[in-house]
Amino acid sequence: MRIGILYIGIGRYSCFWQDFYSSCEKYCIPEAEKHYYVFTDQEEMISGERVEVFHQDNMEWPFNTLYRFKMFHRITDKLAANDYLFFFNANALFTRLVTADDLLPQAEDYSALCIETDPQKMTYERRPESVACIPEGQERYYFSGALNGGKTASYIQLIEECDALTDKDYQNNIIPIWHDESILNKFLWDKNVKVMTRQMGKPENWRRPFHAKIILRKKESVLGREWLRNFKGRKHTNTLLRRLLRSLGLVKDAK
Repeated sequence: MRIGILYIGIGRYSCFWQDFYSSCEKYCIPEAEKHYYVFTDQEEMISGERVEVFHQDNMEWPFNTLYRFKMFHRITDKLAANDYLFFFNANALFTRLVTADDLLPQAEDYSALCIETDPQKMTYERRPESVACIPEGQERYYFSGALNGGKTASYIQLIEECDALTDKDYQNNIIPIWHDESILNKFLWDKNVKVMTRQMGKPENWRRPFHAKIILRKKESVLGREWLRNFKGRKHTNTLLRRLLRSLGLVKDAK
């Protein structure tokens, strides 16, 4: 069994790679043949067996995450060699044995980390102008963008369709509320999905669930709270967004 693992480590986020890789090799379905596909602008920091590195310029916030499916779309010919494909957040860390039963879809086509089942707490994209819109009253699960995957043919379909949905919104000057995660939830809304619990992706500072198999490391502790705040700052984001929209001919400067 061959599993392809997609990973993005751009800019400072590349510092998470070595711990992720080491823990994945040790704990993630050890009997599987794992191949890693890493997108980064810090090639010198990425190494390991069965690791293929793809240069990706730093597009800054929020485009490094918004355009993740576009990154993956570049290499679908390589991804097709795997039996399963999974994306893990840069700050994911395996802490206990993850078995095939834990991770892989069986009768389903996809596996995804569920972070909310209460419709009152869900943060779907609600604007009807967005292709990611899930109207109130039609919610099912809310899936995290931190961990998702599936059978190869199904996941390549996810990559292609989510890339197209992202482009459609962007051409209409819309960025979904939670970027790629909103697009992902729209795609999975009517699909057959293996629902994974927080045991497969617990924030590092949460006490429960006990004995989680994967934790999501606290970014502020590694990257720095002030840097992270500035990186995701509203002023910076709006300026960059306007520059990119202008480059695509979607907005014009006032004369």
